[in-house]
Amino acid sequence: MGTKEIISYFKRGKMIQLAIVIVIAVCFVVILATNADLRAVLFTSKSVSLLCAFIWLLLVIALINIFLDFYKLNSFNSVADQNEIKNFMQQSGGMLNRFSADNLFKSDEVEQVLEKVGCSMIEIANLKETNEKAGRDAGDKMIDDFCEMLENVGNDYGIVVRNGGNEFLIVIADCTEEMMRQCLTELTNSIAVYNQEESPNPIEIHTTYVLNSDEHLSRFSEVLTKAYHQLHKSSTEV
Repeated sequence: MGTKEIISYFKRGKMIQLAIVIVIAVCFVVILATNADLRAVLFTSKSVSLLCAFIWLLLVIALINIFLDFYKLNSFNSVADQNEIKNFMQQSGGMLNRFSADNLFKSDEVEQVLEKVGCSMIEIANLKETNEKAGRDAGDKMIDDFCEMLENVGNDYGIVVRNGGNEFLIVIADCTEEMMRQCLTELTNSIAVYNQEESPNPIEIHTTYVLNSDEHLSRFSEVLTKAYHQLHKSSTEV
């Protein structure tokens, strides 16, 4: 049984406890409201009054504890969601497509993960030029070689995503400025070695990145949109 299943099991148990406490409280009130003799004893007998007060105190304490347990279980559930995504990002081999990445982050329950997500958008800047000058086969080889380098670097940090066309993503959980810069530096160095030693068609890239710890965006799609706008703004300025 996984962590989330265990949490769900405990939540159901707490719901049963809550229902029992509510039923006891309602029965207590109904009995007092319908039994005049008991009400008379309640107001004339100190020991009965103390007993009733003690019972109500226990019911209130039980309710408080149940709601505190619900709060803790919800916190555990958020941590479980966070760890699930982090494990996926660490274990995912190969390159995801944009649809898979969107599905990974579409749940409203991953807000805590998004708080520290870093997303780099990378564009092969000279792919169109290579297709026109050297032919489609040369352009396809450029994409294949670039994907291999991108996966070799990016999978050590997070997940690699084909955004479509000549655009790619590196998505990193718990990302810092230093981590993102280091990742992009390794990629740039790999491309530099490739251009010097292996290819008649050197690869040129444009990159940008968004750190959600700075932007505080609530959805992964918003992080992508921010990175996309930054990339194309920087591309037009080059």
